[in-house]
Formats: sequence, C-alpha cells, structure tokens
Amino acid sequence: MAMERQAVIKDTHHRAVTALGYHPLRREVFAGFEDGFIKSWEAEGSKLVLTLSEHQGWVTDFLYWQEGKVMFSSSNDGIIIAWSTAGSVHDRIDIGFPIYTMAINLRRHQLICGFNGFMCVYNLDENRESGHMIQIQNPYVGREHSDIVKCIVCLESRVYSAGFDQKLVIYDSSSYPGNKGLNPVFRNPKAHDAGICCLSLVKDTENNTWLITGSFDKVVKIWSQDGKLTHRLDGFISTITDLCYVPKIKTLWVASGAPVAALYDPKSGDNVSDFIGTFQAEETEEKYQLQLMKYFPELNEVVASTSRRHLMIWKYNPSGCITALKCTHAVECLTYTRKVPILIFDGGSDGDAHKWERLQSNHFMYSKETFLSAEAKNKLAQLKNIKKEFGVGSSGRCMSAPISSHYSFSKPQPLRPTTQRHTKAALLKAQFVEYLDMLLLGSEDGNIFVWGFDDAAVNALRNMKPVGLPDLVKKYAVLLSNDSELLPDKSYDGHSDVVNHDSVTNRVAGFVCKNVLMGHTSCVTCLTLVGRESGYPTTYLLSSGWDRRICIWDLEKGVLHGTFSNTSPDVWGSEELACDGIVIDMDYSPTRNEFAYASSDKMVYIRRFSEKGSEMKLCNTLQGHDGEITQVKWNGPRNKWVTGSEDGTIRIWSGDGMSCEQVLNTHGPVTALCIDNTNSCIVAGVQNNIKVYDPENFKLVQTNIGHTDSIRSIVHVPERDQYVSGSWDSTLRIWNAYKPVTRKRKPKEDKRGSKSVHGGANNPNYLLDEDDIVLTL
Repeated sequence: MAMERQAVIKDTHHRAVTALGYHPLRREVFAGFEDGFIKSWEAEGSKLVLTLSEHQGWVTDFLYWQEGKVMFSSSNDGIIIAWSTAGSVHDRIDIGFPIYTMAINLRRHQLICGFNGFMCVYNLDENRESGHMIQIQNPYVGREHSDIVKCIVCLESRVYSAGFDQKLVIYDSSSYPGNKGLNPVFRNPKAHDAGICCLSLVKDTENNTWLITGSFDKVVKIWSQDGKLTHRLDGFISTITDLCYVPKIKTLWVASGAPVAALYDPKSGDNVSDFIGTFQAEETEEKYQLQLMKYFPELNEVVASTSRRHLMIWKYNPSGCITALKCTHAVECLTYTRKVPILIFDGGSDGDAHKWERLQSNHFMYSKETFLSAEAKNKLAQLKNIKKEFGVGSSGRCMSAPISSHYSFSKPQPLRPTTQRHTKAALLKAQFVEYLDMLLLGSEDGNIFVWGFDDAAVNALRNMKPVGLPDLVKKYAVLLSNDSELLPDKSYDGHSDVVNHDSVTNRVAGFVCKNVLMGHTSCVTCLTLVGRESGYPTTYLLSSGWDRRICIWDLEKGVLHGTFSNTSPDVWGSEELACDGIVIDMDYSPTRNEFAYASSDKMVYIRRFSEKGSEMKLCNTLQGHDGEITQVKWNGPRNKWVTGSEDGTIRIWSGDGMSCEQVLNTHGPVTALCIDNTNSCIVAGVQNNIKVYDPENFKLVQTNIGHTDSIRSIVHVPERDQYVSGSWDSTLRIWNAYKPVTRKRKPKEDKRGSKSVHGGANNPNYLLDEDDIVLTL
C-alpha cells in the first residue's frame, strides 16, 4: 500500500508549468503553461493528446464541473474558457480581471473566483440562459483580502480563502434563495509571516477535517476546520510551492525546493518521510525541484511539475509496502513477539540486532533500539572466563579432523566448514520465545546469543512507587474498587504472578544479553522451538548449521541437553552428522511431533523428535528438487510440508512426506518462505519480490515489489494482518497481508415470498446464477 513512481514526462513544453488539472471523462492530465498553452496527456500511457492555445497569459487554474461536463481553465488574461469533452471551446467568458484561482460551491451551485484584492461569486448556468456557463452579471464581491487571493476551497456551506496578504478567512455561504453572498465567520489577519501560496482541505476516513496552508515563510500550518491552529511544520529549505493530501495512505505531501516531497501525518504532525518508501530510492541530489503538486482521486495518482518542466506521476499500489525501515546492515533474519506492544527484531550482517516498535501516534513511524554485538561478545568472554576458572570444558565438541558420513556412500567427502572468526560475525537466524520472553540469535561464529529483559530494571520498575502514594490512596480511596492493588490490604507483594508479568513493564526495562549457548563449531542457520504445548516438561530448542550437527538445548535451564546421535552400527566416527551437506533450514510439526531440516545435498530429512538424541528416528526424506533447498516450513492448517529451492520451485508434500502433491514454479530462486497463519497461503521471497500463492488452487494471488536486493526473511504478523520482510538492501518492509475474496449468495425469494437458501439434495448449492454472487473482502 504505497505511492510508487509510474511515469516521468520530460518533453512537455518550452515554458514553465503554471497549473495542473484532470479531466475525468477524457481520462487525461492537463497542464497549463506561462505562455497560455494547454496540453493534455493520457493518464495511463502518458501520450500527448491535445495542444491548445486559446489563452494569452499564464494559465492559473483548472476546474472540472461534473454537472456541466466541462473543464474550466482560468488565466491572468482575465478569461475563463469552458472546454467541452471533445476538447473544443464550449464557452469563452471574459471576466476582465486576472483570475488566480477557482472553486465550485456544489451546495450553492456557484463558481467562486479569486482576484487581486477581492473575490467574486457567480451563479452557474448549465443551460446558458444568460449567454454563458456562468452568470457574470451582478456577482457578489467580497473584499476581505487586500492582495492576491491565491487559494479558495469549499466544504458544504463553508468557503475558505487565503492569499498573499497573509490572511485566512472562513465564510458561511448564504442559504436563502436569491442571495449569493459570503458571510465571514472567522478572520486570521496574520495566519503566516508571509503570503499564503497554497491551501488544502483534508478529510480522512476517521471523519477528521483539517485546513492546511503553506506559505512563502517556509512553514506549513495545520488548522481545524474552524480556524484553530493544531500543528506547525517548519524546517523546510525553501518556499512552500504546493501541497496535497493522499487519502489512500493518509499522508500530506509538501513540495519545498527539493527533488522529493516531504511526507507528514496530518493527525500527529510527524514527519514520516523516513518510514515510507516512495522517495527512499530517489536521488536527493537531482538537479530539479518539485513545484506544483495535485492529487487526483479518480486515478489515485499524484502529478507534480518540476523546475525542469517535467511532469512526474506517482500511482497508488495496494500491494506496495506500508512502511520501509532503514537498517545499518544487510538484514539476514527476522522474528517478532505477539505480546502487546508488538516488537519486531532483525539480525544483520554486522552482528548487531535491531528492535522495532510502532509508535502510537501513527502507523508509519517505528522506534529503533540496537542490540550491539559488543555486549554479546562481552557476555561470551565472561562465560568463557567462568568456565576456565572452574575448569569446565566447552559444552560443544570440536572435531579435530574431517569425519566420514554414512550418507555419502561413494560421494566425494565434503570439506568441513570452518568457524567464521572475523570480528563482525553475521546473525543468520532469529527466534523469539514467547513463554520465556527470550530472543535467540544464531551467529556466524557458531554461538547462540540469548537476549532477555533486564530483570533488575523490571523489578525496580515494579517496586517503584510515587512519592506520597499512601496519602493519595487515603485521599481517593472512595474512588478505588474493593479489589484494587493500591489499597493497603491488597498491595502487590511481588509474588502473586511470576510468569505472566506486565509485558509493557518488561519492554520499558529493555533487553540485555543474558546467556550464550556454545555448542556449534560453525555457522548456526537453524533455530526451532519445541515447547511445553507439545507435552514436554520444558522448552527445548533445536539448532543446527554448517557443522551438520543437531543440538538440543533446555532453554529454561540454559544448558545443552543433548545432541543428535545416529545409532546405526555402520556410522562409526560420524554419529553426530545429520546429513551430507550443511543444514540450511529447519521447522517443527507439533501435530506430528516431527522436525524437518533442509540440506545443501538437495534433500530434506524428517525425523521424530525425542528428548534423547539417539532416539530421533528418520521417518522420511523429501527428494525432488534440482537445486539447493533453502527453505522448509510446516503448513499447520493444511498439514503439509512446504519446501523452496534455488531451482525456482516450491514443492508441497504430504504430512508424512510420502508424496509430492504440487510443484509451483516461482520463476526465480526461493530465498525466504513463510506460511500465512490466517489463510494458510504460501508467502515466498523470490529474489527481491514477494509472491503469495493460494493453497486451494495454487495460483499466484499477490505480488509485492519494492526491495532492491535479495529477500532473506519473511514473517507474518496476524495481529496486524501484515507481512514483514528483511532484505540485503538494508531495509525492512511492511506489507498488507493477502485477504482472499469470499463469495456470498443473496437469499432468493421463492414463489411464496419466503427466502430460500440453496441446499438440499434437489437444490445443490453449487448451482449459482451470476446475479446471486456477492464479492466481499
């Protein structure tokens, strides 16, 4: 859900653009120029259609009148021209004074024009009984302004005007017949410190209404509809040349001497430019500046002119990203916590992790906290020193020489991968444990870093009491309920709830590195949880990676519980190797109590989970991919295994792994995979695009485009109906999740007048007429 640049029209005209408009019947974008020329282009193909030259001065404004089916154009030559749908002159109206702006009051059936120092209100005459489309005789003249009236907007019976005299005036149009006057109800003689050059009336889906003004004083102000100032937006580098509101994404676009527009949330007044991807890929050193800017709701497009006489067009894409979050590293892994407030975590190529939390003020902005790799390294050094001091050996086992594998048969022996020892070891896998409030990060150096909430800070926050609390409780005790914890006999003693503590308090306390799990000798690529809900007495973690070993960790104790061991008599010396190639991905099926892991040997192994590594029985193997298998996921709602590979296919397997039921061609290597837990769709990262496949008919139902490099991880956040993706382009992008279209039948009335429902043996529910189907989202 974003505005994306659709086209740039470079060959427009040899003079500057002075006005922009849109003709909904012709579906053409109009531009007026300094020399009086008017040109129009197709809205879809950007092809030049018309070139008109009826005006003798600057074209100042365009206005389409729906009832009369004409487009008005005004100029400082004092003439208003009504253009027919065919593009010819339908009416030429000589006003006699330069016209700077126009607006239609639909409720009063009036055209309001702004001049130098005054406004005129004309009655519209669709049938041209007076000789013209507007009645130019005896107009109402309002002289509230003392300089050029540059902006006029209408809302129901209210009219708003602003001009170069710094004034903002609100009028109430007369309601009795035969009177076309404007009654001023509010005047702000100094709304800005300089002339007001643009005015917009904004009404969002929450029934909020604002007036937004931009001025030569480099300030934008947001007003309530009765003229009270709510926000002041400053810090612009130049004069505000234009502004517009885009209701589809609820943002205000401001043009101010830069090649990109500044984006604001009018409700909170926050600058959200850094969180929306529309201009993030734009070059900020371009040799042009945005000048005029209009939003056309019929097209869901923003059209802007530039100082180089170009026209730029941005179009709304419902599949575009909602928010783009910039990271300082290439993103390798993602996870999130479902507890309120929802937190998103990412790990990257520099060894640091980020925590993202959406702000309450709007849905675009996120706060960022960095978990430094230096803190994790310090914790690792502390644990190693403790083990040295007490003579405790490493919990992992280092293999001194390459070990043969019983899976290899006659295959050449692969080289044993070495542990990455460089200072910036990347974080390759992330997993959040909800029950323990624990963040697990698998590293390239073979360690698993355990981050958790700072217990000391949490306890301090819980025990914190404001000064004078007993006096306040005594004073307002009558207002407290009988079971309130603030009452003396109900005070919180810190022992009533150990596990289900306040998640908000925890998040305020912050994260610290609490432990390091050391058991692997190379990159850790897989972290899979087996929780208490599966019937086990503790929470287990399965981990694996390039060393081809599977470690079983007891997370609640923070120790290595065991490792996978093959008990076959013909595998002496390689008992701990789980496969021939490195392990790339792993997932667990709680319904079958089985876990599957994908290997670079083009196979997926399915094993029965057991607390004892020697009892992890091999149940089946999935074979069929022609390339390295990068992803394996358990589709719980469908009871299927899903795999993705570099061969450009996704394969769907039966739950027992006995058969491949479907092959999906993705037209590119699969780099990330996720299961939509709401509708069980398959969400795949295919290079730098996201593709969503319907599990019923296996068709591609949604494509999300926005990343500029390979997507490494995708998570589904069902609480917000969103997908979050992380990429090597150093961004996290948030997208609207796919919502399938459901079909409902209108109940029909039978001959007796009662509503009948399709059903029964003689009236099968699959016999539907076209008129019976209602599509709902």
